Amino acid sequence: MQAFQPAERLQTVPGTTGREGVGRAYGLLPAHPGVPVEVFVKVYRTSSLWGLVRSGSRGALGELLNAIRLRELGLPVPRPLAFVREQTAGGAWRTYLWMEYVPDARPLADLLRPGAATAEQRRTLAHVTARLLVDLASNNVLHRDVRPENILVTEGSGRTPAVTLVDLRHANFRDARMHGALKQMLATLGAFLLLKDTDSGWVRSMMEAAAEIDRRENLGLVTEPLDDIFSQALAGARGLLARDVAKGARSQDALDAFARRYATAADAANYRDSRFARSRHGRKVDAAEQQIIGGWLRGLTLTGPVLDVPCGTGRLLPILAARATQTVGADVASEMIRLARQAAREAGAACSFIAADARRLPVADGAFELVMAMRLLHRIPDRAERVEVLKELARASRKWILFSFYSRRTWRGLRDRLRGRYGGETQRGIAEEVAEAGMRVDRFVPVGWMARQTLVFCTLNPA
Repeated sequence: MQAFQPAERLQTVPGTTGREGVGRAYGLLPAHPGVPVEVFVKVYRTSSLWGLVRSGSRGALGELLNAIRLRELGLPVPRPLAFVREQTAGGAWRTYLWMEYVPDARPLADLLRPGAATAEQRRTLAHVTARLLVDLASNNVLHRDVRPENILVTEGSGRTPAVTLVDLRHANFRDARMHGALKQMLATLGAFLLLKDTDSGWVRSMMEAAAEIDRRENLGLVTEPLDDIFSQALAGARGLLARDVAKGARSQDALDAFARRYATAADAANYRDSRFARSRHGRKVDAAEQQIIGGWLRGLTLTGPVLDVPCGTGRLLPILAARATQTVGADVASEMIRLARQAAREAGAACSFIAADARRLPVADGAFELVMAMRLLHRIPDRAERVEVLKELARASRKWILFSFYSRRTWRGLRDRLRGRYGGETQRGIAEEVAEAGMRVDRFVPVGWMARQTLVFCTLNPA
């Protein structure tokens, strides 16, 4: 036991960062002549009984048992060596996991940085990474945290890269095949890679390689179109980035830049074709929103231009153009604008377009008689940021504003809150934000009975 004391004597492994803040540390054990391999040690600390139980099920002991089982399945994971638990003089518990160190390994994330590997090496990496995920899923294993930092790459035999999966606490062996393990791991790894600005073409290549292995070996693991899996990866990356923005770890500009970068032609087309057209529920919601907005517009006398931001692929532009003298669509994504322009042309709607973010509209004060912002605020969980967006909408309008939000007082709002997600707002809270932005609410209109999406019709307060 003295060889472990204290944990700070562990040699830091290049490229790793300690987790002292959550009671975890790791590194290499100083070499001992009697040990033929380098030993990597994870140290978990806890001062509570619950922490001790959790450490056993999810920490060092859980990882040890997972490593043993994964190696029995022939999967590439480090060899587990030993597990030790002790209670220190102060009453706190420590658990130690010994594993064989993987020398000369680099995380997958490092090798996918610009200039770190040749085009041929990147293609090979896509294949061996896909092979790892397929092998996990075909053995009924789901790794719930398959990050690029958790996949180590070594040169391997014949200079072909070999991969090793680490951080095995998150391996799950319960009916993984039945729950879409391969799809989930592809989407999870893809999300973390996209978050690190990895070339989206490489992410797609990895997914295509997994699908090809699945077809060739007749495994039946890929049951969804790859475009759908890639879209899930994009959504996951946006969620991770939004969480970082909410925590203050990244700026809102990073989220805006991500949206502009990854709104490709395929992404925009997939949004247009799937969001409201593919499912019965989506078509029903689309029809309800158009009916509500159209009825409201018929009660207005529009004599000036109107703005739809974000206009997306132009779903609502035709009903605006039918009532307004001039209709402008704005979106942060150029591919969305391209499809919106095409949709407006096919509908015979005269519209113009600008590339713009709703937070910073490049228009003069009061440039539009009506400003509409559908399905925007439900993506902004921070109150201060919502108010800033509402102020910008009010600045660009000289009379009316229409926007929507998610109501928290619905079943889906409750479900999301129970899952730790953003569940939406109340009508009272939104009314306070509207007033703070210099507007007043004329009425709230839910899109259907107990609907999550609620439309808010506003007018500017008199100066």
